[in-house]
Amino acid sequence: MEARWKEGSKFPKIDVFADVYVQPRDELTESLHTTMVEKSQSVLQESASQLPLDMSIESVDPPTDARFHIVIETLDQTFDRRPETYCQGMGNAKRRESGASSSSQSKG
Repeated sequence: MEARWKEGSKFPKIDVFADVYVQPRDELTESLHTTMVEKSQSVLQESASQLPLDMSIESVDPPTDARFHIVIETLDQTFDRRPETYCQGMGNAKRRESGASSSSQSKG
């Protein structure tokens, strides 16, 4: 990701997703990547609309949290993952307390 960042990518997580997961004839991952790119363009356009007219969209830096949320939001919507479920390696995802562990704690 750092290499993509140094190359000037504003959304290196999306680029790395494409590098790692998008394979020829894999319609699902191609669709996911397309959705992420469209969302990233919307974020850039929204950010650019708040700048003076003489500034180009290339000079716009998207909000830091948008870089992460575009990927997570796209995957969540596609795979119907609820926010309280835990997915290993997803950073800010939360672990849901299971009924068994909470009931055993209250008995003990």
